[in-house]
Amino acid sequence: MHIFERRFVNINMKDEYTITSSTIAILPHFHPFLQTRVLEWDGEYYVKEKPFYIINNNCLHYGASYEGRREAVIHRTNYKQKTPILLSESQELIIIPTHSPEHMDCVWIMFHQIKKITSTPAGSTIVFHNGEELPLPISAEVIHQQIQKASVIHSLFCTNQMFSFSFN
Repeated sequence: MHIFERRFVNINMKDEYTITSSTIAILPHFHPFLQTRVLEWDGEYYVKEKPFYIINNNCLHYGASYEGRREAVIHRTNYKQKTPILLSESQELIIIPTHSPEHMDCVWIMFHQIKKITSTPAGSTIVFHNGEELPLPISAEVIHQQIQKASVIHSLFCTNQMFSFSFN
C-alpha cells in the first residue's frame, strides 16, 4: 500500500457527488487529490473535483445549467453578486455561496440546513439542524443577507406565493 493510501484509509472518498437534502455544505479542500470536503447530515466525504465543478454538475443533474439557473434567479430578483442557486425546485434545494463562486475560499451552504448564525471575533459560526457547527471568516451579517436572498428565491420558485413588486 502506498503511503498516501494509508493516510486516507478511513476517509470517505468519492469521484463524484450528488447533492441531496442530506447535504449540509460543500467546502474547498486544498489537497493535491481531494479538492472538496462535503458535510452531510451524518458524516463527511472528500471528493476529487473542485466545489464549483460539483455545483455545476448538480445543476445539470437537476435539469439546467449553472448559468441558466443563475440567470433565472437574476432575472426574477436582480441578485447579481453571490447569487444563491436553486438546484432543484421540486426538492427545494437552494445553495448559498459565501464568496464569489470563482473565489478559492467560496463555501457553499445548503439553505434548508441552517439553524442559526452566531457572530464570533473571527467572523461567524453557522449552526446546522443536526448540531454541527461551521466557523467561517465572514461576518454574520453577510450570511444573513445570503439567507434573505435564498428565502426570496424559495418563495419565488418553490411556493405558489406571488410578489406584486419588482426587485429591480
